[in-house]
Amino acid sequence: MKLFYRLALLAVSSVGYIVNAVADDLNLKYSTNYLMPAYVHFNNNAGKYKIESRINIPLYKIQFIAQGRDNNSRLSLDSYKDVRNGKNYAIVELGSNSIQYGKVKEPLKKESLSLPTFDLFSLVFQLSYYDKLPSSFQTTNGKKLYPSENVNLDKSQAKVKLNGKDVDQITYKFRADDKFFTIKKLVGEKFPRYVLYTRDDDKYELTFDGFVQ
Repeated sequence: MKLFYRLALLAVSSVGYIVNAVADDLNLKYSTNYLMPAYVHFNNNAGKYKIESRINIPLYKIQFIAQGRDNNSRLSLDSYKDVRNGKNYAIVELGSNSIQYGKVKEPLKKESLSLPTFDLFSLVFQLSYYDKLPSSFQTTNGKKLYPSENVNLDKSQAKVKLNGKDVDQITYKFRADDKFFTIKKLVGEKFPRYVLYTRDDDKYELTFDGFVQ
């Protein structure tokens, strides 16, 4: 029975559509332009979400853990951790009116909270999950905050070939602070198939490889 279920799921996902029963608990694998795979576990259940992302660099394991609430079609971040080799490197903690952030080896900075806040993966899933972004928000890598006001979201849709079949793909493009984003997903899915963001000469690219256990 388990084998039949896995085969059925693979057949459905291969054309880009996922049944609702598994849409909110996803284990995803991405290839990257740095030749090291990234693994992302996205769970959204009972008004709470958690995104765990990991990249296994030889002799150096990196994890990004974002947790928060799903309210009114928005993923509202409550906490974020940058974990390296099992130890916290940087953290973000959000209250109703304030945000604390920074490297754990230094005193955390504290500021008033005036904008919706996302890390990279919660930002990407906010868009791919709900098909929209706040017009103004801030992003964080745990060490700093990057506010972005009046973000212009460019959305387009086109048919593409996937496994020999035509599927509808949505492409989002926008600039947040000094970063340029391109995100692609298939109509009917709630996760990104492709993520590209650039900053100056830095380029980070993730391409969906498949589902994993």
